[in-house]
Amino acid sequence: MVKVAISVDNHFDVNHVDGFEMLKYQAAYLVENGYRIYVNAGDTYNDFTKTLDYYRALQRELGDQVIVRFLAGNHDMVKGATYGEIQSDVDPLYLHEKVLSIPSTNAVIIGNNGWYDYSLGQLGKTKTDAAYAQWKRAFWIDSAIDSPLSDAERMQRVLQTSQAAIDANQGRQMIYVTHFVPIRGAMVYAVDRPAWQMATALMGSAKLGELLTGRVDAVAFGHEHFRDAPKLLGKTAYYHQPLGYGLKRLFEWESHDWLTEWRNTLVTLHVPSLAKS
Repeated sequence: MVKVAISVDNHFDVNHVDGFEMLKYQAAYLVENGYRIYVNAGDTYNDFTKTLDYYRALQRELGDQVIVRFLAGNHDMVKGATYGEIQSDVDPLYLHEKVLSIPSTNAVIIGNNGWYDYSLGQLGKTKTDAAYAQWKRAFWIDSAIDSPLSDAERMQRVLQTSQAAIDANQGRQMIYVTHFVPIRGAMVYAVDRPAWQMATALMGSAKLGELLTGRVDAVAFGHEHFRDAPKLLGKTAYYHQPLGYGLKRLFEWESHDWLTEWRNTLVTLHVPSLAKS
């Protein structure tokens, strides 16, 4: 059995936590608890260069005891990387549009940052794509992200590359890790918060969930800072356990300690080892 840990929405800088100090405790916890793979699904820093430096340091701390991989969430993308760099193979630890074979198993982890196409928006087609895009440019952090494509075009690449990865790994156990929300069942809507009603359009894509459900075994994601119990849709288990913010103005934790929240929101998957001949 191979033990896999998945975390998302750690937000070191927003939470005023020194990630490079914290990684020593994270590494010790992963090793002591027998994890072999650690994947982070994005939103580590508000700067891709800091995110990359952090995961390189974490892998150095862990050595060959635990395999580290990471994705970029929208916060990671706001500074330190162009669209071309985000879409490229910038580092072996970067899992975007890659497939990691889990050693000694018949399983793979498919990584894709993901994106959104407004299909999860609470207001649906009562707002046009142009209206959602205009609101995003005016009010949302993603307006700072380099993107030569429309949101629909960017999401189409996610769907195409994800489809290709799934097709290439038929017959294997597939764990799909992404940052953005792929299913409507994980969304939280509000009748009295107009800004949030618009923001829900920027949470992810229902089309991704339609692609994944029944085709992969497990999906882990974050972005929307509401924690859910695992959801089983067909044969596909969906895991949504973001760490989120522990700020006075926006407190989403159950404790007052970042490391406790990280441990308590780790998604743990046990992958069967291949039988020895």
